[in-house]
Amino acid sequence: MNKDRSKPSPPEFARNFLEWFCPPALYEGVEGDLLEEFECDVEQWGERKARRRFFLNVLRFFRPEIILRNKLSFAVMNTIMLGNYIKVAARNIAKRKLYSFINAFGLSVAIAFCTLIYLFVQDEKSFDQFQVNKDLIYRIHDTGFNLEKYKRGEDPYERFAHLPAPLGYAALDELAEVQYMTRYSEGGEGVMRFQDKILKQKYISVDSGFFRMFSFPILAGDRDHLFRNLSDAVLTPATAKKYFGDEDPIGKMFTIDIEGEKTLRVAAIIQAPPANSSINFEMILPIEANPWFVRNRERWSNYSYPTFIQVYPGTHLKTLSDNLNRLYEKHVDVDTKKWRVRNLVPGFKGYEYGLTALNDIHLQKKIDWHKVSDPQYSWILGGIAILILIIACINYIALALTTSATRRVEVGIRKVVGAHRKQLVQQFGFESIILALISMIIGLALVALFLPFFNQFTGKNIELTIIGMLKVSGVTLLLSMLVGVLAGIYPSLYLSGFLPAAVLKGRFTSRLQANFTKPLVVFQFFLSASMIICSVIMYRQMKYITTKDLGFDKEQVLVIGTQTGWNEQADRAVEKFRNTTKGDPSIQGVAGANFSFNGGWSRNGFRVNGEDKNAYVYRVDPEYIPLLGIELVAGRNFDERIASDSNALIVNEALVKEMNWADPLNEHLNWREDSVGLGAKIIGVVKDYHFMSLERKIEPMFLSINKREVGYTTTILVKIASGDIPGNVEHVKEIWTTLFPDKPFGYTFVDEDVAHQYASYTRWMNIMGLSTTFAIIIACLGLFGLAGINAVNRTKEIGIRKVMGAELASIFVLLNKQYIALSAIAFVIATPISWYIMTKWWLADFQFKVEVGWELFALSMLGGLSLALITVSYHAIKAALINPAVTLKYE
Repeated sequence: MNKDRSKPSPPEFARNFLEWFCPPALYEGVEGDLLEEFECDVEQWGERKARRRFFLNVLRFFRPEIILRNKLSFAVMNTIMLGNYIKVAARNIAKRKLYSFINAFGLSVAIAFCTLIYLFVQDEKSFDQFQVNKDLIYRIHDTGFNLEKYKRGEDPYERFAHLPAPLGYAALDELAEVQYMTRYSEGGEGVMRFQDKILKQKYISVDSGFFRMFSFPILAGDRDHLFRNLSDAVLTPATAKKYFGDEDPIGKMFTIDIEGEKTLRVAAIIQAPPANSSINFEMILPIEANPWFVRNRERWSNYSYPTFIQVYPGTHLKTLSDNLNRLYEKHVDVDTKKWRVRNLVPGFKGYEYGLTALNDIHLQKKIDWHKVSDPQYSWILGGIAILILIIACINYIALALTTSATRRVEVGIRKVVGAHRKQLVQQFGFESIILALISMIIGLALVALFLPFFNQFTGKNIELTIIGMLKVSGVTLLLSMLVGVLAGIYPSLYLSGFLPAAVLKGRFTSRLQANFTKPLVVFQFFLSASMIICSVIMYRQMKYITTKDLGFDKEQVLVIGTQTGWNEQADRAVEKFRNTTKGDPSIQGVAGANFSFNGGWSRNGFRVNGEDKNAYVYRVDPEYIPLLGIELVAGRNFDERIASDSNALIVNEALVKEMNWADPLNEHLNWREDSVGLGAKIIGVVKDYHFMSLERKIEPMFLSINKREVGYTTTILVKIASGDIPGNVEHVKEIWTTLFPDKPFGYTFVDEDVAHQYASYTRWMNIMGLSTTFAIIIACLGLFGLAGINAVNRTKEIGIRKVMGAELASIFVLLNKQYIALSAIAFVIATPISWYIMTKWWLADFQFKVEVGWELFALSMLGGLSLALITVSYHAIKAALINPAVTLKYE
């Protein structure tokens, strides 16, 4: 019966408040008296004042003797009702197995995904939080002006963590704010020997202040006396066990080959850094014992050493930054100052020192570090998790409404026997929470099951400890309760609103008013479509990168470090290995270089005719170009029999273009800026090849065999025959062991080194793929429920159509066409948005990228529409197969 909206009515919130606190036995009588008084007040005072008086009268009944009436019986009734709620909930869940499973599975997948993303974000935020002095430790960084970036309209400043070696001591000696200091040199590797154990060993080099600043626990040894002797070494437990077994390692002597063999003593055992540490190590050595550091100790023009400082509490960081810059101005030489400002644009600073808090290092992507992450990833994944959770709640509502028609008799009987709407809301809401808690348990099981795979996808090392599991369980419980409440509100209000008289007399229609389903379908598939398109583009880009012709042959090429250090022995090792393997059918070639791909680089700046230029420089031997199949477009290869070739260069096409050479073979390049002579003769030009990653354009580069000016061939490249790759690798190992019994054999493949350049992109692609999978599963479940609503609404129509002769195919098309159309609309909306995001954000990092053509979007749409069709087909086929005699009696 429709309400007469012209008739005055008391405030609804006051009536709800009365119903909430008034005992059921008194409610009807009290409400009747208040309504009678309200009608009298309307005649006497008018509607506005009558509504105020009604609310005041309700407040007068809000008294202890009213609220506490039948207190004991109320508690007993609550207990009985709670038990009844549980029984009914269990009965209904068991009765509707398919929908209960879909609901529980959908919620559990959403909860599991949100929990995994929560763990990911927490891990990102937890970096270096275990350090006791984290709020006082800062990494100094250098900011320099880059003219090329300025010309491209980008942020013109580059920030670097590598600084001059003397800066650290100068800051400690001259700045009152600095309490401790340490330089930090990572990436060291030497050959460590103890008795019969000879292994490659990674190490870092630091100052003694490292142990006062950072709170890595010292498990054995004296923290306060470390590195007073340059022969001290600090090992992690795993490293100590690897060499010394179960013996006490303290005081043990061993040798390590770093630019010559050194004898060191184990001075302490330090706990290995956790996965969420920005500083990693297996062994720590004094930086003063590092031969490269000794050469650069006083050089303010060499930028090679990250520097950490610990300041006194209360230090003003702006003042400290200003003092650091004054310190640099005081010590740096005039030539370095001129070099740093010679390309400066007016209005910009040429260089400046700044500070990065230890807590911020991991998420400071503008400064390169071995463990750095983009904070946008956390925001994006968090947003995806929230959207998936919203979709899961929508799915629950849709599925609850799909099955609501079958519960109309239950609701009618409950109301007839005295159940209030509030109790029915509680009943259905309780069922929602029960199902959410079941989903929570399944979700936690999924988290435990998929966490190892999630770690592989994300490159993380997240572990669920007991404390961590309790924390995750608490967060998941709150999340599940929130989902249960939010997802149960609308269905519970809808179901409890059935009219008992209409239901029990058979006049109630099961047709559900579900106009909201269309925007929900578009919203759900818009999200899923966007993620599908983004994932497809990411996959195509990574496939393009891995299959693109890089201009050299990267297949079946082993990369072996000579392990001799930066000296003449490296060149001898390459030549010795080459001579030994000549004529070996399993080895097609041997070449030497100073770096492998992604193994390092050297870049030199020089001035030509008053204009600044720069180029990458690589030391190679004459076998390098033929072994990698690099194409010579002009000139010839190096020939060691020609004495002048030791000072000659082979350049790439990019350098020829940069120098505007018409005839490069008649040119010289004075890259050392010698005061006399023309510089190095150009004897060849190679076709541009990707010696750096595809994120960068191919820049000017040249090759040299000049060991005195460029360095030594510390890397051996070995081209092995195709076929039995493992067998050929083992054969190379046998040769190595015979030639260099005092050096362990270690190798990588060039194609692996190339692929490693894109590890972060591959990891993000995996994360997006995982997110897309979850989103598709949730969206399909939601579409399944929404299609169920449509099938319920059109049950009678289907029966009539079948009686009139409609075929199964036509009914199938009738029920599915709107969802296919809505899914197509979602893809149409998602296409431009996804294109913009991918081209302006993700693909923008690559200089060489896949063409984003219409076929990518067509493929994504075809896949999405196929999934949608498969999902909605169940309800369409089921409804179409029902006997018309049954459907016509349905309403």
